[in-house]
Amino acid sequence: MLTIKRLYPSTSIICSCQARQLLTKQISFQSTTVLTTDKKEKQDIHSKFPLLDTRFNQYQIAYRYRRSIELLRGYLVYRLFSINFLVNNQSKIAEWGQRILGTRLFQDVIKLTSFGHFVGGETPQEITPVIKSLLQYGVKPILDYSVESDDTGKSLSPDENDRMHDHNTSKFIECIKTSHDVCGVNNLVAIKVTALISPGVLKKFNALLNSVENRSLLPPLFEFINQEQKNENMVKPFQQSIKSYLAETKNKISTSITLTNDDLTEIYNLLIRLNRIAQTCVEQKISIMVDAEQTYFQTAINYLATELQRYYNKNNETFIYGTYQCYLKETFASVKHDLAQAEKYNYIFAAKLVRGAYMEQERRLAQQYGYEDPLNENFEATSNMYHVCFDEVLKSIAKRSSGQVRVMVASHNEDTIRYAIQKMQDNNINRDSSVISFASLYGMSDYVAFALANSGYKTYKYLPYGPIESLQPYLFRRAQENRAVFEKANKDRHLHFKALKDRFLHLKI
Repeated sequence: MLTIKRLYPSTSIICSCQARQLLTKQISFQSTTVLTTDKKEKQDIHSKFPLLDTRFNQYQIAYRYRRSIELLRGYLVYRLFSINFLVNNQSKIAEWGQRILGTRLFQDVIKLTSFGHFVGGETPQEITPVIKSLLQYGVKPILDYSVESDDTGKSLSPDENDRMHDHNTSKFIECIKTSHDVCGVNNLVAIKVTALISPGVLKKFNALLNSVENRSLLPPLFEFINQEQKNENMVKPFQQSIKSYLAETKNKISTSITLTNDDLTEIYNLLIRLNRIAQTCVEQKISIMVDAEQTYFQTAINYLATELQRYYNKNNETFIYGTYQCYLKETFASVKHDLAQAEKYNYIFAAKLVRGAYMEQERRLAQQYGYEDPLNENFEATSNMYHVCFDEVLKSIAKRSSGQVRVMVASHNEDTIRYAIQKMQDNNINRDSSVISFASLYGMSDYVAFALANSGYKTYKYLPYGPIESLQPYLFRRAQENRAVFEKANKDRHLHFKALKDRFLHLKI
């Protein structure tokens, strides 16, 4: 029988802005009633999961995988990242730090602080012990070789571009194989599309897709790619196919957007790279998550992710996840549309719901160029968008056959986690079901992630790794976008300190 003990609402400052109607609860499954997948009949399944305290105060569980020195570093990093001056001027501080200390010594300092806390390491060899430590306590890693690009106006030669993007493709494939070798099958890896194509070309492709009224009428990209793979002149049929479509629909597409033959070649090469990555996923039995990026790329990224799903998420196997940023006003419409497309073409819809990671840049650009701010007006509106999107996915889970819809709740907000847990109970979804899982970033909200894993929920940690020079933008953005969290992260600092104190007192943790 499901037992719920009501407690007082959580006083966590981090999540006080969200879902105020949700009371904090302690939830214990002695016997869980779930819906069988085929007969749709209820049956009792005995579960022996430990009590989940949804106030998330179980620090004894949260930091078992961390050494004492790592706990001290985490406490200090949270202190530093709560100082506005450091966060606002981190690029300048990094520039001066490298001038004064030299690049190598400055990178050593970064490794000892923020890089060490939020990043797994620089190489697969370095991250292997971290992976094993997470797995020991039931948390699976989502490996993320963190390379990405932005449209800075700088351009490389075609040969330099190809070499860089082919190198990144090889690194993503290496990442998939590392995940398989260390974690086993049915694990996850993250990729970024901007690491595989020139940002300027992707931006043009994005603008073109935004002007297409019905993108489902476009040719199925990966069917085309896989049918034509043995053709030595593959790019020419692709160019002709796209040009023919554009010619037929030119009255519906902005005439200011033109793709040159070189642009089409780059887009084709991107599809080849994505296809190579997806084929490696099939061979290794590993799934990829196509990360969301800036809005001026995101229509194209989302389109490519859904096209990959359309081709590869068949026969009850899920190899491709898309990502939806709930701080965008258009996210609900996008989720609803993509759920309908997945049902229409009978492929598995798999998604990660996030808040978003480019807020400051998006708002600055909207103000600079005078277009409507694409983001929700405030924190509460974003929370509501998150919950509405999650509810829409739940409707589709109930509507379609078992396993045809999957969603990952990628959030650090306690109220959102509680909301998802309650909805799982309301919809008779067992806590160890692979249909709904939870994720957070490495180095953040361990007190939530490890409590969930300990109580039987499918739980993941996004584990970025890669060269430190490539990871610096990631770390800077993480500090900026989580500014409010770090300023008010009393709970994270407090629990780090309590765990550290217990270690020094030689208490069991």
